[in-house]
Amino acid sequence: MFLEKLKINGFKSFAHKVDLEFKQGITAIVGPNGSGKSNVADAVRWVLGEQSLKLLRGKKSEDVIFSGSDKKARLGMSEVSLYFNNFKDKANIGMSEICITRKLYRNGDSEYLINKQKTRLSDIQMILAKIGVARTSYSIIGQGMIDNFILASPQERKEFFEEASGVKPLQIKQGQTLNKLEHTEENLETATIQLKEITPQLNSLTRQIKRLAQRTEVELKLKDLQFKYYSVIWNEINSQWKNKNNNLKKIITEQEEIQNKVLKFQKQLTDLTKDNIKSGVVLKLQEEYQNLINQKIKLNQELSDLKIKAVSEVQKKVNEKNISFEVGQKVLKILNEIEELKIKIKNALNNKKLDEVEKIFQEQNKILEKLNKILEPYKNEEKIDNLKQTNSFKSNKTEILLETKLFSKIKELDEKINNIQEKIKKENNKEKQDRSQIWQIQQNYQTEQQNLNSVSNQVNNLRVELARLETKKDDLEQDIKQELDFDVKQGFKTQPSLNEEKKREKITEIAKLKHQLELIGGIDPEAQTEYKQIKQRHDFLSSQINDLQNSMNALEKLILELDENIKKQFEISFKIIDNEFQKHFKTLFDGGKSRLLLIKGEKKVEENVFVNENNEELGRRSDKELLENEGDKATKIKQRLKQNMYSGVEIEATPPGKKLKSINMLSGGERAMTSIALLCAIISPNPSPFIILDEVDASLDEANSIRYSEIIQQLSRKSQFIIITHNRATMEKADILYGITMKDDGASTVLSLKLESAEKFTNR
Repeated sequence: MFLEKLKINGFKSFAHKVDLEFKQGITAIVGPNGSGKSNVADAVRWVLGEQSLKLLRGKKSEDVIFSGSDKKARLGMSEVSLYFNNFKDKANIGMSEICITRKLYRNGDSEYLINKQKTRLSDIQMILAKIGVARTSYSIIGQGMIDNFILASPQERKEFFEEASGVKPLQIKQGQTLNKLEHTEENLETATIQLKEITPQLNSLTRQIKRLAQRTEVELKLKDLQFKYYSVIWNEINSQWKNKNNNLKKIITEQEEIQNKVLKFQKQLTDLTKDNIKSGVVLKLQEEYQNLINQKIKLNQELSDLKIKAVSEVQKKVNEKNISFEVGQKVLKILNEIEELKIKIKNALNNKKLDEVEKIFQEQNKILEKLNKILEPYKNEEKIDNLKQTNSFKSNKTEILLETKLFSKIKELDEKINNIQEKIKKENNKEKQDRSQIWQIQQNYQTEQQNLNSVSNQVNNLRVELARLETKKDDLEQDIKQELDFDVKQGFKTQPSLNEEKKREKITEIAKLKHQLELIGGIDPEAQTEYKQIKQRHDFLSSQINDLQNSMNALEKLILELDENIKKQFEISFKIIDNEFQKHFKTLFDGGKSRLLLIKGEKKVEENVFVNENNEELGRRSDKELLENEGDKATKIKQRLKQNMYSGVEIEATPPGKKLKSINMLSGGERAMTSIALLCAIISPNPSPFIILDEVDASLDEANSIRYSEIIQQLSRKSQFIIITHNRATMEKADILYGITMKDDGASTVLSLKLESAEKFTNR
C-alpha cells in the first residue's frame, strides 16, 4: 500500500488546482524559500485530520484557504484529497483505492469524505491506524520537527514508538473497549438503581397479590354460598309469585263473567229508561210553563216597582203633614219593611227563585194593606186632600189603572200556569207507571254489582301481593346482580329447600365470609396489572444487569488480552528499533554507542485522609483501597493498565571519542543525526505506507548528507518517501523530482521531472 496522488485546490498558497503523483521509492520536492514547499506537508497533515492550527502554521481555521494577493482574489474554500493504492486491501474495506478528502469553506463549514462519501473523522482515523498512518506519528516530520525525537520527553517519545510498533489499532480498540466498559458500567449502575427503586414496590405488590389470591379464594367460597342461598330464596319467591298469578287469572275470569252480567242488566236499564224519556209534549209544556213564569215575574216586578213608587210618594207626603209621632213611627216602620222586601225581591229575581218571589209579593201586599188601614183616618183632612182613597195610595188615576191592568194580567197568567201544571202532572204520572218495571232489574243489577265489587277487591288484593312479591323479587335480583354479577334470566338450578334455621345459618356464614373480606381489605383492581408490569420490568432489569455484568466481564477480558498483546508486540518491536537505532547511529557517526531504554511507571501510593467534623483524623486509605471498595471496574482496569504500561523511552547516545551523560549535551548537528538515526530505526520494524520529511537534512554537512541519503535509499525498499529538501545528495537518490515555485500572482506552481527520463535525455 502506498500514496498514489495528492490533489490540492485552494490550500494556502496553492490557489490553482495541483495534482502530485507519487510512486514507490523516493520523491523529492525542491524549490526556493517561500515558494510553498512546506505547504505540501501541511496539506497532507491537514487532510489526515490535524486540528492544531499551530502545527499548520496558522492562527485561524480560514488561514488554510488561499487569502488572495494583489493580482488574485481570495478563494471561498480549500480542498485536499489523498489517494492510496489499496490493492492488497490492507485497510480491510474491500476497495482497491482509498480517497480521503477534507473540505473547508470560508463560512466555517467543513466535511470529510472517503471515496466521495461523507464520513466522520473517527472513521478516517480508524482506517489510517489500520494502515499505519497518523497525523501525529513519524509519518510526517515537519520542518524543524526532527529534533523532537531527541528533545521530547520520554512519555512523548513513547507515542512514536507505539506508532512504529503497530499497536495503535490495538490501542484504539482498547480505548473503544474501555469506553464501552464505562458506558456498560454506567448502564449497569443505572439499571441497578432502577432495580433498587422498583424492588420495594414489587415487594409491596407481591404482598398485595398474595392477599388478592386469599381474597379470591374467600370470594369464590362466598359466591358459591351466596349462589346456593339466593337460588333457594329466588325459587321460593318465584314459586309464590306463580301461584298467586294463577289464582289471579282464575279470579279475573270470574270477574269478567260477573262484569258481563252487570253490563247485561245495565243495558236493560238503559233500554227501559231510554223508552221513558220525556216526550216532546212534556218538553213543550215545560217550555211554555217556563215562559209564563218569566212573564209573571216580569209583571210582578212592574207591579212591585209601581207599589214601591206609590209608597215612596206616600212617605214623602206623610213627612210633609202634621201627623202624630206615634202614627209617624208606625208609618216609617212599615216603609222600612217595604224597602227590605224590595231588596229580597231583587235577590230572589237574580237567583231565579220564582216561588220565593211569589211569597215576597204576597207579604208585600199584606204590608201595603196594613199601611192603608193606618192612614185611613187622615183621608178627609185638607192637609192630605191630594191623597186618594186607593189600596195603594196612588197620586193619580193613571197609576191606579196601570196597577189594575197588571193585576188582571197576573191573574190570567196564574190560570194558564195552573192548566199547564195539570198537564205536566198527568204526563209525570204516566212515567211513574213505566218506572215500576225497572225496580226488579235494578235490584238484580245491584246484587251483581256487589258481587263484582267483592271479586274486584280480591283481584286488587292479589295484585298488591303480586306487586309485593315482584318488588321483593326485583330487590333480590338486584342483590344477586350486585353480589354475584349473575343474570337470573339464565335460571337457577333447583336447590333443596331450607327451613328458617338453615336460612339463618347460611346468612351467618355469608356474614362471616364478608367480614373476612373486610379484614383482608380492599385491593386496587389495577394492582395485578401493575404487578405484571413491575414484575416484567424487574425481570427485564435483572436480565439486563446479568447481561451487563457478563458483558463487563467479557470487555474486561478483552481489554486485558489487548493489553497483553500490545505489551508483547511493543516489546518485540522495541528490540528491533533498538538494534536498528544502534546500527544507523554507527553508520551516521562512523562509530559511537547508543541504545534505547524502557522506563516503567512508578507505583506511587497516595493516601487519602478522612477527618470528622472536628477535623480529627479518622484514618488513611490509598487510592487502590478506595477503588477496590468503590467497585469501579473501569477505573480499576485503567489503574491496572497504567501500572503495567511503560511510562516512557529514554535515549542514550555517545558519539565516537566523547563521553556524554545526557543527550541534551549533543551539538545541533549531532542531535539531528541522532534523530535521523532514531527515525530510520523506527521505520524499520513497521514501516508506514509513506513518510514525509520536510528539510530534515538541512543541518547536515555534505559527508553526513551522503550517509543520510544512503540510509533513506535503503529504507525506500520498505516504505515510500516524500522528501522536501535543498540537499543535492538527497535529490540524486530521488526517483521523481517536483519543483515548487511561486508566480507573480502569489500562487504556488508545480514543475515535475522524472529523473529516469532526464538521464535518457542527457545520454543522448
